[in-house]
Amino acid sequence: MNTCNVLKDEHEVQGSIPAELLGETALALINATDELVVLVGENGSIMALNNKFAARYVTGGESLVGSCVYDVLTGDLAGKTRDMMLKVLKDGKTAKFEARTSGSWMEVELYPIRDSQESIGKVAIFMRDITRERRYEEALRESERKYRQIVNTASEGICVADEDFRITFVNAQAQKMFGYSEEEILGKSLDCFMAEEDLEDHFDKRRRRQEGMSDQYERRFRRKDGQSLWVNVSASPILNRKNRFVGSISLFTDITARKQMENELLNFRKLESVGILAGGIAHDFNNLLMSMLGYISLAKMYLSETESKARDKLAEAEKTIDRAKELTTQLLTFSKGGSPLKKTLHLQPIIREVSRISLSGSRVKCKYSFQENVWPVEADETQIRQVIHQLVRNAREAMPEHGGSVAISVRNKTFQAEPGTFLPTGDYVEVSISDTGKGIAKEHLSQVFDPYFTTKDFGPQKGMGLGLAVCYSIIKKHGGQIEVESQAGEGATFHVYLPAHRVEPLRDEPEPHKAEPGDKACLRVLIADDEQSILQTTTMLLTHLGHDVTAVADGRQAIDLYRTSKESGSPFDVVILDLISPVGPDGVQILQELLAIDPGVSAILSSGYPNDPQIVNHKEHGFKGVLVKPYRIEDLNLALKLAKG
Repeated sequence: MNTCNVLKDEHEVQGSIPAELLGETALALINATDELVVLVGENGSIMALNNKFAARYVTGGESLVGSCVYDVLTGDLAGKTRDMMLKVLKDGKTAKFEARTSGSWMEVELYPIRDSQESIGKVAIFMRDITRERRYEEALRESERKYRQIVNTASEGICVADEDFRITFVNAQAQKMFGYSEEEILGKSLDCFMAEEDLEDHFDKRRRRQEGMSDQYERRFRRKDGQSLWVNVSASPILNRKNRFVGSISLFTDITARKQMENELLNFRKLESVGILAGGIAHDFNNLLMSMLGYISLAKMYLSETESKARDKLAEAEKTIDRAKELTTQLLTFSKGGSPLKKTLHLQPIIREVSRISLSGSRVKCKYSFQENVWPVEADETQIRQVIHQLVRNAREAMPEHGGSVAISVRNKTFQAEPGTFLPTGDYVEVSISDTGKGIAKEHLSQVFDPYFTTKDFGPQKGMGLGLAVCYSIIKKHGGQIEVESQAGEGATFHVYLPAHRVEPLRDEPEPHKAEPGDKACLRVLIADDEQSILQTTTMLLTHLGHDVTAVADGRQAIDLYRTSKESGSPFDVVILDLISPVGPDGVQILQELLAIDPGVSAILSSGYPNDPQIVNHKEHGFKGVLVKPYRIEDLNLALKLAKG
């Protein structure tokens, strides 16, 4: 608006501009505007003003014409107007500013008025009340501040992207999730942080967003530290008033812990299914080994001292059965009977011994790094040896033929339970085994402990892929955790965490006397086992040792025979009972009935499940000893001596 050009250099009265001075048109125009208009001289005296200005500043009916405008205006407005007046008079250019006055905000524009000589003698001042606008702006800023605070304190990650899917906003939680700063994220697209295998689906979802559709799905990202991040994504398009796609907004919920728990549960279920199968196979297999070992033991005894070649071959056969026994032990690890037989152990000497044996005959070097005063653990020594052997052997197999190196470290570690971790708060001993081999492909990392997964070839010496699954099962049963980190071509590191046992181990008791087959003292022995081959083999072994043997396949029959012999005055000296019976009472149940008949009964519990709780706690059930199948004649003889002890 340039209504200042119609103002004359005459005075006016009662706060209104005379029509004769300005003309009807100019008067109507100036009074119709929403702005406050005042014409002042170079000394600041008011020469004319419109109705809006008069309504705001005239009080008591007096005229403002001739008054100094700086006296009429209040607060910052008066001072800033004076400063701008001097600037306009000096520069001859329009000036504009904002000022606060009496709780209001005014936007002020000053226009120089030139006479016919181009001299500036007057200045037209236009003032507009912008208080409402400023309040709206302040409210908007406050609202934006509130919503930004809400967004930045939200538990979900939030990303806003433009129409080209470049990120324009990312909240604090999203930065924390991804591990990147705001500066590192802005301007990039989400696919820069995404797992490669999810990219195809990601671009399909982007096309749906451009078509105005929302989606909810799970997505894998890669954090800055290289760790996997699983999120639940809720993504929606941003549309303008014309329903045109101008961007998208995505909300992320971190579900990494849930995914890890699902994976753990899946592994448990797989191990459970393998355990059911493995338990049955191992039980039957142990029975076969028992028969084989028994016949070999007898065959050796029938050989003369001069038949050394045959004796050597039979010794090799025994070693082969021992290796087969190790396989059944691995299978039994999956079964419910594979509970560890725990005692207090120091891991360092076990690790040195097992790794030395596992690497013997290879060019692989082993480096040790053991922290001082490492805490002991409470663990099954046989099972822990099995884990160390498997991990070191895996490292050895991952090395090139010309050799490599394995690094084994042991240290104390205290964990504080956090979401996404599976170890409760407490003290642990961490064993880390690293190799410089070919590493594990990224797509295989999540499957290395899966009993149904293997990257090995099948066939002799190739294995079945059960090794790491066995390790996983053992460590879980010890209340620990096993993890792997690796990149293809850069080796692999397995971390094993076992609960620390802050008690010094007891001194090992001296080993009991090992009985020889020739230690004969005729005993009446009753055997109960559902397997005819076991009955036959054990009967032959006991008979060879000079004992009187009665063998039955039915537990109820064994109870009746024991009662009859007791009543006849010719009781059995020792009873050998199989733990498991497919029909009738099992070994523990049979013994309870025998104890009712004879509280002094001497019973031995026999089983192919060395870690079954009933085997471990056999004395609590009243047994004097145990025999773990397959057993040698020496083991049988020793068990009899201890039972009659």
